[in-house]
Amino acid sequence: MIWDKIKAENLLFVLVDYQEKFFPLIKKEYQQAAQKNIMLMVQMFTQMGIPMIGTDHYRKGLGLTDKNVLEAWSGESFKDKITFSCCRNDEFKADFSKNERDIVVVSGLETHICVLQTVLDLRKMGKEVIVIKDACLSSTTLRWENGLELAKEAGAHIMNAETVIFYLLERADTPEFEHLVKLLKEDK
Repeated sequence: MIWDKIKAENLLFVLVDYQEKFFPLIKKEYQQAAQKNIMLMVQMFTQMGIPMIGTDHYRKGLGLTDKNVLEAWSGESFKDKITFSCCRNDEFKADFSKNERDIVVVSGLETHICVLQTVLDLRKMGKEVIVIKDACLSSTTLRWENGLELAKEAGAHIMNAETVIFYLLERADTPEFEHLVKLLKEDK
């Protein structure tokens, strides 16, 4: 059962193509909610020592990952890719090999394309995958929902950012929990 395995030492976070040039295609409130949850995960996963890998899709045309994420990022440098699946990019594969874990937490965009194809390849590799529903985006709700459904059919676990973070923390009397409370208060 995956719940028994969700521990910081078993997790790797992959942020797929969260690039600012995509944002105009997405409803503002959805983008803002995803931004909040991605930032929360980046900051908390950094605090917990969970390795992170990020990608940019076709950087020449679509630009870089969101600047706020880049400022908070402590993981591997973002890799430029032209493949839809991160797992088909040699630089990503090298970072993945260095940081390989049993469970891969995935978020980013677009859910029905690059996120989904990455999830499918990770599942083929035998990895447990958690897709963070409230930190994934697509240009339409229908495409977002379809991407999540297909990921679930492939064996991915669909969760939200706070569920994963609070499950990892387990208790409220730790420095990590105090850090989380501070972040949640700052966000309001």
